[in-house]
Parts: sequence; C-alpha cells; structure tokens
Amino acid sequence: MIPILLRGMLPRLAMVALAGLLFFALEPGFHRHDEVPGAEPSLDLGYLGIAATLANYAALSMLILLGGFVSGDRRSGYYRMFFSHPTRPLSFYGLRWLLALGFSVLAAAVFLVVGQMVAWGGFEGGWIGLYLALLAAVAYGGMVAVLSVLLVRGDAWVALVLYLANYVWLQLVSSGVEPLPGVLGDVVGLLLPPQLALSDVYDGILRGEIAWGASAFAGGYGLFWLIVAGVLLRAREWP
Repeated sequence: MIPILLRGMLPRLAMVALAGLLFFALEPGFHRHDEVPGAEPSLDLGYLGIAATLANYAALSMLILLGGFVSGDRRSGYYRMFFSHPTRPLSFYGLRWLLALGFSVLAAAVFLVVGQMVAWGGFEGGWIGLYLALLAAVAYGGMVAVLSVLLVRGDAWVALVLYLANYVWLQLVSSGVEPLPGVLGDVVGLLLPPQLALSDVYDGILRGEIAWGASAFAGGYGLFWLIVAGVLLRAREWP
C-alpha cells in the first residue's frame, strides 16, 4: 500500500519542493550578503533563527500533502472503491497522515542542511529547529485532518486561510492588540492553530532550552484534532 500512496503523493511532493524554494528566498538569514550597504542591518540569529522558517515550511507542507486527502476521495467516489475491500479507513488515512508528517519533517531537514550549504557554503548546525518543525507539522496536520473529514470540499483552502490568518493574529497579539474582545477572543485563540505556543517554543530554542508547557500545548492541539478526525472517520459512512 505504501508504494501506491507514494506514487499518488509525487505531484504534491513537487509542490513541497517549490515551497522550499520560496521559503529559501524569504529567509533573511540566508541572504546576509544581499543587504544594501548603509541600510539598517536585519536581525541575524544564525542557524537557530532558521527554526521559525523550518516550522512554517513544515506546517505548509502538511497542508499541501493532506489538503483534501479525505474529502477528495469522497467527491471522486474513491472512498467507496477503496473500502469495498477489507481495508479500514482509519488505517488507510492514518498511514497517509504519517507519511505526510514524515515527508514534512524530512523536507524541513533538507531545507536546513541544503539551505545552509548553498547560502553559507557549509553546514553550521540547527538540528533543534526540527523539533519546532515537528510540533508545527503535528499541529497543522491535526487541523487539516479534521477539516478534510468534516468538509465536503474547500478544506485545503480553509486550512490555508487559517494558516495565513494565524500570523496576522500572532502579530496583533504580540503588539498588545486584542483582535476580538474578551471570551470570544480566547475561544478563537484556542481554536486557531497554536502559533503563540509555537512562538514560545521558538523563543526557548533561541535561549537554548525547551519550553515544555508550550510544546505540550502545540502537540496536544494537533493530536486532539487528529483524534476527533479519527472518531468521525470511524463513526460515519459516506457515499
């Protein structure tokens, strides 16, 4: 089954590679030599600073690899065809989710090493950044999984909008602005992917420590929605 799933993922893996090129172009740490003389120097955190980009890249990779992975089968009629044989939907889609997770973290690792080799002429380090990438992949992977089970179509676009809106939310909260008042803001903050927790983990990496509480929240967010998606997948029958 794994070779079949891998063949089906090849076009999406190509999109992940293209996304890696985009993140390379946007990562300021890889373009220190491009700064204009006399201009205000950008903050350079070295190889540890790349961890934030690794997390963003891994999260987007999960959206690319998993967008529509359940809802698309339902729309195309593959869902009934796949499971007319003695195959459990939970096992089938769980394997696809795990493959996506593995490829997302692998893509982040390649980005970490190759990016430094190309930009700096050598590898300086930063493996701890893959810990943040794993947390981000789990968090966003859980979100896109439950969206793909709940929605008939458009789950990939909804996930992408949430992915982008989350950074606006983070910037507003970090600057002291409350995007929504009171309890409503707290509820929306809990439902959105845990970008604030991931940011706390990133800050801990820069200090040379692991923010275990923020790590547990970020990972728990993804696992919670993944479990919800699994329960719904097991309980429902679709045409």
